[in-house]
Amino acid sequence: MADTALVLGGGGLTAYAWQVGMLAGLADAGVDLGGADVLAGTSAGSLLAVELATGAAPADLYAVQVVRKRAMMEVDFTFTMTVKYLWAALGSRDPATVVKRLGRLALKVRHMTEAEVLDAIRPQLPVQEWPKRPVRLFAVDALTGEPNGFSADSGIDLVTAMSASCALPPLFPPITIGAGRWMDGGVRSTTNADLVHDCRRVVVLAPIPNPPGATPGASDQVAALVAGGARAALLVPDRAARRACGRNPLDASRIPGAARAGLRQAAEHAEQIRTIWHG
Repeated sequence: MADTALVLGGGGLTAYAWQVGMLAGLADAGVDLGGADVLAGTSAGSLLAVELATGAAPADLYAVQVVRKRAMMEVDFTFTMTVKYLWAALGSRDPATVVKRLGRLALKVRHMTEAEVLDAIRPQLPVQEWPKRPVRLFAVDALTGEPNGFSADSGIDLVTAMSASCALPPLFPPITIGAGRWMDGGVRSTTNADLVHDCRRVVVLAPIPNPPGATPGASDQVAALVAGGARAALLVPDRAARRACGRNPLDASRIPGAARAGLRQAAEHAEQIRTIWHG
């Protein structure tokens, strides 16, 4: 069983920026979560997990975000795509059924190939090989609905694993890995925090703690970790941070404000997280 785990949630550009700000603020207060024994991520959180695993300092990542005016990767998630996603996500009160509906949506994507997804994701990564430190990148099999945390021990390359974790339908098609077709882990949960049940102390950053529809909320997953014997804490954007992030998670103009909001919020939680991490 690993000792500490940092779980980084999905939610687009503003989610990434808010988490960077939060981590930078906590590090300023003497709580460096980037040194976790396990770094786990979903979608945008997967990229941040890899960056931390390769030694990136939260302060340096924050310095980039507060001056960023453009997205790292241009993504055109159209109104039609949004409607299709919400139709699938809101079409059932059963979480497993929702994942299956989103899986069918993913398997219908034809406007982009898997190779094009890999080509789009590859330049976003700070390295092309798995870091030496343990990393888990969460994705869901569009065929079966089963989740997985891909790691260096999974027998696939980092670019493929990252592409799977970021393959949000209907923007990207699912990525073929073995007999499965893997899509963004965020279709199951914005954090997938329940999948780090083998860790004793866990801090979960959830930029979108309560996604639409029947998708499990981050608080329920953290509660399950605690019930299982872990010491765990959940950090979510407060009202001011939600205003800073705005309604569109892909709005690049909101990135600096989201990062600053995370930095500000960190001071309020430093002692709580210190107790979990070092107590």
